[in-house]
Amino acid sequence: MTAVAEAFDTFRGRLQTTDTENQTASRRQRKIREQLDVSDLKIDTDFLTGSYRRETKTKPLRDVDIMVVLSERSYLDQHPSAVLDAVRDVLIPHYGEHRVTLDRRAVRVDFGLTTVDDVADGDVMSFDVVPAFTDGDNYLIPDDTLGTWIATNPKVHADLATAANKGYDGQWKPLVKMIKKWNVHAGEPVVPSFLLEVLALDLISGGWAGPYPYELRMFFASAADRLADRWPDPAYAGPDVSDTLDADPVAMTTARQALLAAEKACTRALSLERAGNNGAAIREWRDLFGLLFPAP
Repeated sequence: MTAVAEAFDTFRGRLQTTDTENQTASRRQRKIREQLDVSDLKIDTDFLTGSYRRETKTKPLRDVDIMVVLSERSYLDQHPSAVLDAVRDVLIPHYGEHRVTLDRRAVRVDFGLTTVDDVADGDVMSFDVVPAFTDGDNYLIPDDTLGTWIATNPKVHADLATAANKGYDGQWKPLVKMIKKWNVHAGEPVVPSFLLEVLALDLISGGWAGPYPYELRMFFASAADRLADRWPDPAYAGPDVSDTLDADPVAMTTARQALLAAEKACTRALSLERAGNNGAAIREWRDLFGLLFPAP
């Protein structure tokens, strides 16, 4: 195995959630549920969802999604901000006003943690609490930006990720985590990060050919070329996943340029490796992905 291949194996391992992180996520989930239970929100159930549940969450763990299913459906007759404000008001006394903030579709709880060398010591840095209501096989969640309730289906999203990973010899999810890590390290030019996963459902297919460097270069090239296409919700339940970039031409251009720059970085690293300069190649990959990628 080459030094670059070994570095990628180490990188892949570092992106995996640990038992400690999983236990912390579960413990914090239960604590938030307990705090919400004593309110008037009338919770039916709650569960971890999003990229954490799909096993495509990158590290350090932040914005881990908890879906909280409510039974008080009168909120559906109000602006989505009403239920977001209600959840926020319950959590503020426990975490402080500066650590409980509103997002587009969730209430974010920041635990005030910092990272050391891109690692949060096995802890979870923040949660996104997503209030929801059942809607047949789907759920309705608030969208404060659109000012309406949108449908989502976490089970379909998880099933698609599982199928894609199986069809790619178990390499699809690791690749997606690497791509998402690049996005975080690059300042998140592609938003939301779920869009990268949706792109990967289409662009990373046909069976694993490997190794990781070639797969990554092909993804970045294809994603830059296809980013401006319409990318609907893969469950065909909610709005287009690409709606944020579609509505902002400047942000779309910035995202495409970042993807093209990533492709060029991959090309440089591959050229260095072919020339036998493994140390410089590894440094190029580390520049692309950040401190979780091992140093030469």
